[in-house]
Amino acid sequence: MTKRFKTVKASILTGIILISVIFAVAPTTSAGFFFNLQSSLTVSWNASETEQPLVPRGGTRTLTLDITHTVNKGLLGAAILKAYTGNQITIKIEILTTPSWATATLSQGTVTATIDPTTVQTLHTYLTIAVDENAPAFGVGKVELRATALKAGLIQSFEQDFALNFQPDYKPLISPQFPDSNTKQIGPMDTATFRIDVTNMGNARTIVYFTMTIVPEGWVAIVTDRIILEEGIGSMGTAYLVVKPPKGFGYHYDEETIVVSMQPVKADDETKKGSITPASFLVESRGFSTPGFDAIAFIGALALVMGIILYVRKRKQ
Repeated sequence: MTKRFKTVKASILTGIILISVIFAVAPTTSAGFFFNLQSSLTVSWNASETEQPLVPRGGTRTLTLDITHTVNKGLLGAAILKAYTGNQITIKIEILTTPSWATATLSQGTVTATIDPTTVQTLHTYLTIAVDENAPAFGVGKVELRATALKAGLIQSFEQDFALNFQPDYKPLISPQFPDSNTKQIGPMDTATFRIDVTNMGNARTIVYFTMTIVPEGWVAIVTDRIILEEGIGSMGTAYLVVKPPKGFGYHYDEETIVVSMQPVKADDETKKGSITPASFLVESRGFSTPGFDAIAFIGALALVMGIILYVRKRKQ
């Protein structure tokens, strides 16, 4: 019995020494081959949630990040992994980079996985993205993130970088101004000209179409049909509205409002349209109107001259 016990004892010591030598000589290769206890992560999200462009300053988009965690194991790792059942592994999620015209935040930067050799665990965190008004329309936006499963005992850490792409939408936004006022008083024989300065507040090259919406009966109004605003907030273009009041004979005391509508449209895709912005212009027509008076005066003057010439000729005879 003693001899047998000594043999078993020697075998155990030999095994311990052998394992110690393996870890001492080649800790990474040998331990990895026999145990290979290492976390593994995959990060995914619903791709359809990033296909629809994000409207600049139009709210936020929240995406669900699904984090799948499992533990890889080698030949002898299964038995050791069972000893870790119920233990927890900390997983960190961090944002590495975002575009200068976008912001991205995580609902939580740390989640916890519970070790279970028989199942794959899926955890969740939420990424919220918003884009600024200067985001390039349909440009490529990218949020780069990193997921890290921290070391837990013999279970080695794991790190993975991934990128989430998205697009800003077109923001058709304009700001009209009237540097010479939108109210004028003129005579019935005169013409009122209004200057309309339009500033691009959107995020792409934009065409602004102008339409006469309200023109009172008897009045004449013409507006520039369109202007082009270059890309970039602050780009400006100028249109003109010309108004002529009624000029029927007699005294006029007219006051009417002319309405012009403006609609921004993406220059290279006119299916992308913004809302219509109306602009009102008040014109007061005051004074006498004598249409054709100049012609009558000319004919009268001509008759007078002819009469004088005939009179002079008769006197000479």
